[in-house]
Amino acid sequence: MGFDVHADDLDSYATQVGRAAEDFQHAGRYALQHGDVAVSNEGLFGLIAGAHGGVLERVSAALTKAESVLRAAQTELVKSAQYYRETDHGNAATLDATYPTSKR
Repeated sequence: MGFDVHADDLDSYATQVGRAAEDFQHAGRYALQHGDVAVSNEGLFGLIAGAHGGVLERVSAALTKAESVLRAAQTELVKSAQYYRETDHGNAATLDATYPTSKR
């Protein structure tokens, strides 16, 4: 079974991953800007609103983490594309053969 990498395709995918990271960044900003609920702490709604603050913090942390992971993936995809541009096919095939097979 042959294996061929198109570096331009890796770069294109890195760009898509970068856009996804930007989307998560925007979502996090939106959540922080518009997610705050300013009400008194009295009554049933106050009880719900109090819990909302903790949820908002967890959502914000999750969005920040997802953005971080996507930014790191984008960086590595760009590095991989550059590697495949600079490495001859024989050496690349030898390295690729050391990786476990992928279940598709």
